[in-house]
Amino acid sequence: MAARLFVAPAASGKSAWSIQYAQAAAQNLQRTPIIVVPTPLQARSLRTRLARAGGALGVNVWLLHELYVAILREAAVTYVELAEPVQFRLIRAVVDRCIEQGVVSYYASLRERAGFIRVLQQFIGEMKSAGITPEALAKAFDEAASPPRLTELAAIYTAYQQVLRDNQWTDRAGLAWLAAATLASRELSLPERWSPLIFDGFDNFTNIQLDILGALAARPVDLVVTLTGDAAGLRGERPVRTAHGRFATSAGRLAATLNIQPEPLPVQPAKPVSPLAHLAENLFQPHRAQRDPAGTLVLMEASNRATEVRAALRWLKERLVHDGYSPGDVALLARDLSAYRDIIVQIASEFGMPVRLHDGMPLRGNPAVAGLLELLHLMVPNARSNQPALPRRRVIEAWRSPYFSWGGWDEDGTPDVTAPAIAAGDAERLERVALQGRVIGGLDQWLEAFTILVERKTEDDRDEEATSAALAITGTDAGVLMEKFRRFVQVLSPPAGEQTMRNFVCWLEELIGPDPADASVAQVQTATPTAPARGSFSLEMVAQIHNGNTATRDIAALRALKDVLRGLVWAEEAVASATRRPRLLDFAGFYSELAGAIDAAEYHPPLEQSGVLLAANTVEVRGVPFRAIAVLGLAEGELPQRIAEDPFLRDADRKLLQRAGMAIEFSTLSAETEYFYETVTRARDQLLLVRPRLADNGAEWEPSPYWEEVRTLLPAQPVSVAGEAVLGVSQAASVAELVENLTRDPHPTALAWLSQYRPGRWEHLQHASELLRQRRQRHATPYDGDLSALQAIFTGHFGPDYRWSASRLEKYRTCGFFFLTDSVYRLAPREEPQEGLDVAQLGTIYHRIFEQIYRAVQDCTDLNQLLDAQSRVAGAILDEAPRREGFRETAWWKATRDEIIETVRHCLEALHDAAGRFVPIAYEQRFGDDIPLTVEQDDDYFCLHGVIDRVDRDPISGQVRVIDYKTGSTGFTDRDLDAGHKIQLPLYALAAQESLRLGAVVDGFYWQIRKAEASELRLAGFQNGVADAIAVAVKHAWEAIHGVREGRFPPTPPAAGCPSYCPAAAFCWHYRAGYQQGTR
Repeated sequence: MAARLFVAPAASGKSAWSIQYAQAAAQNLQRTPIIVVPTPLQARSLRTRLARAGGALGVNVWLLHELYVAILREAAVTYVELAEPVQFRLIRAVVDRCIEQGVVSYYASLRERAGFIRVLQQFIGEMKSAGITPEALAKAFDEAASPPRLTELAAIYTAYQQVLRDNQWTDRAGLAWLAAATLASRELSLPERWSPLIFDGFDNFTNIQLDILGALAARPVDLVVTLTGDAAGLRGERPVRTAHGRFATSAGRLAATLNIQPEPLPVQPAKPVSPLAHLAENLFQPHRAQRDPAGTLVLMEASNRATEVRAALRWLKERLVHDGYSPGDVALLARDLSAYRDIIVQIASEFGMPVRLHDGMPLRGNPAVAGLLELLHLMVPNARSNQPALPRRRVIEAWRSPYFSWGGWDEDGTPDVTAPAIAAGDAERLERVALQGRVIGGLDQWLEAFTILVERKTEDDRDEEATSAALAITGTDAGVLMEKFRRFVQVLSPPAGEQTMRNFVCWLEELIGPDPADASVAQVQTATPTAPARGSFSLEMVAQIHNGNTATRDIAALRALKDVLRGLVWAEEAVASATRRPRLLDFAGFYSELAGAIDAAEYHPPLEQSGVLLAANTVEVRGVPFRAIAVLGLAEGELPQRIAEDPFLRDADRKLLQRAGMAIEFSTLSAETEYFYETVTRARDQLLLVRPRLADNGAEWEPSPYWEEVRTLLPAQPVSVAGEAVLGVSQAASVAELVENLTRDPHPTALAWLSQYRPGRWEHLQHASELLRQRRQRHATPYDGDLSALQAIFTGHFGPDYRWSASRLEKYRTCGFFFLTDSVYRLAPREEPQEGLDVAQLGTIYHRIFEQIYRAVQDCTDLNQLLDAQSRVAGAILDEAPRREGFRETAWWKATRDEIIETVRHCLEALHDAAGRFVPIAYEQRFGDDIPLTVEQDDDYFCLHGVIDRVDRDPISGQVRVIDYKTGSTGFTDRDLDAGHKIQLPLYALAAQESLRLGAVVDGFYWQIRKAEASELRLAGFQNGVADAIAVAVKHAWEAIHGVREGRFPPTPPAAGCPSYCPAAAFCWHYRAGYQQGTR
């Protein structure tokens, strides 16, 4: 039966005629006509149109590979088709094998790159589509003495195809080969019921597809093909349109294969007269007239991609709401959707528009899969120690993850002694352990930190009121948490040593846990002699996912992951079968293989087909009609897409193959004009084109030449969309946009709707607005440190018997909000652990060294004795410092030790020179533990306690001086005391004199350790002497205490900037970066 080829312009009724023709043939149900289409979207669209045209009974709509499967089934050909994840892993295994055998060396450095395996997938698919066998490719390259860049591609292709042949496997592209070979080598009679066999919606055919069409045409089947084009142009009666160039080439090749002539459609539909029809008819034509778009075309210029998507989705939502379109009537398109994918998902969710991304979502981007991959990465050995890496932040995130259940009880209610039993709050406690122990990563660091904290019964801190002391995890609490951590590591420990891929996958399947609701998601069978023994612990991920509100999405991703795991096993065992030996790998190798396969995989969240907006690449919707479409990315290099030469198989290489008789196209051959023509013809009623004005790097982005081409035919004035601003309440597409508009224009009707359907939203915004208004007016508010309404509570807590420390008083004098967050709220800054000493630990070490040196000598005025004691005392203290202070030794710790010892020596010499008539009598002298220093004022008083670093006395007069060691180098001047920033030294002088009764204080200074000199501030030299210094300090102390009791905690950034260790540094809007911990 003769084949027929019908051609007509885009959107001129080819699919409608195909439906009518198929339905007419199926009327008596004697036949089941088949319509073959190239894409799943076209198949879905055609089935919907069949139903609307009177029913699809008796008519099949197939994709090409479904036709191949049917042909092979009729011929009883046995084969196994590889799923894409399996194919990916198989190619990876073939590459590894080729490298091990020395066949491949040029590409050896790319073996671990998932992108390289993806390139090989595309290369093999292209070769098969062009009908180029591995043998023919290798021969062509060998005869041309091609470089390894090409011969190794042929070698990989050959090895891959050999594995498929040995196992009677095929990939998707290979199905066409099998079908073509079956039709060519057998007298296969196709069922009469298949007639007519209609190919609709194609714009191009590969060599293999042409062979199959030729073989089908030779059989008694009514074969019909429809293509886009113009019959008169194809017959040479008039020039072929630019927009039809690719289609004309395809029609010519098909006509030659089938030995037929193109014909116009038997039924010519009425010629549309809309502006969009005018655009379709005249696009890229040399002579054409302008026409008023009459509202059918809208052009928008957006500032960037995000604004593009927001404007396009708002326009589409208007079509749904105002024009009454259904979600299936509209679509959001881009030449390459990957750059827009995440933005579309985010904004569509905000707009309440369910969206279906046709090309799927990256599997790595799913939170459940990403979380699992991060969890596995914890156990990848560190290259230096060969122990699990266990980086601090990722461990804590794993303990917090909602996707994992860490157990605690068996199904029968008995305690599970193997499970970590991580409970609420444990992640917070673990983070405190990590911060206290300066854990950066590695099992040794974690265990060392736990061990130190278990042995530490109380926090040994010079500032006994420090927030860190209140938050410390020590003793029994640390021991309990340590046991949970040990179990955590144990249950995550993979099979030891080198294992087969199956063993690792079995272990991971067991760790993930079963899906009791879906028997189809079966675990990889473990019936192998080498499979590790199954344990009892699992993360119960499926059950955890079902507890969340994204269960449908995450379960789809988890099942895609299961496909990836099966693909890893299948491919590995195929290669092992071919090589006659199993391939073993360690856990790091398994993780690398798994991560690469996940990076290359996608998943499709299941969504109802109705009520869902389609987002797709433009080439995926060819042949699918819509009432309205929005097209993104009308910018230069984006649409039309910039064409780059294939770096692996260059055009010169392709020319070589063409000379060898192989029909392969150049990689730089562009079909962008035809793609755009097909895209704009998808819209029947309304078309939106959007372009970004700025590229991703912020540079100006020129419009696409197609943008100007459309404006030439339909001169619509572009609408400029600036940022994310909404023009009015009527255009608000989400609650967030509505609220944003209401802040500028409180529309009564919109406010009433918001109050009814989103109660509390407007009130919350008003509240936030009031806070911002108060900030601008700089008034004291309860949200900015003014807690005077709670004065009675503060007065009671910080009453006369409250024991103050000088450091707390100085905190208030530095900034009231600093005191509130640190000393009242007991917040602590979350500083990233670092290797080596911090300034507080360094200060503690210096204090301990000075105290023990002076205590170790008989005569503390003898410099030689002090220097002799220094070496043994400092060495012992520095030996135990990392463990005692909880810091991590670094490669430069020895140099740091030497520097500390040298600094101490300079200080001992300088202090000896500055001793004068004074002799040290007390070191680290505590006061206020039993009887505090009481400072009275009228009928009020306050109590003070603390630790004086050193007290010297004149043996003759009995007068004393106080010394306070400081590792900082600034802030110890008379001005600092006058301003109330440094009041500790005078208060300690008062304590030495009044509380400890050590004698009359006649002087005092801060000893700046790193400078080995006394501070500029000396009590004897302050105004009229020590008494004035004490009076000024007491005055400032009373001001601080009165401010605290009255509930006044104003944020007042110091002139030099805020301390980095303030707990409010991360959220205080007054914060100004300034002095760091070094001045503490």
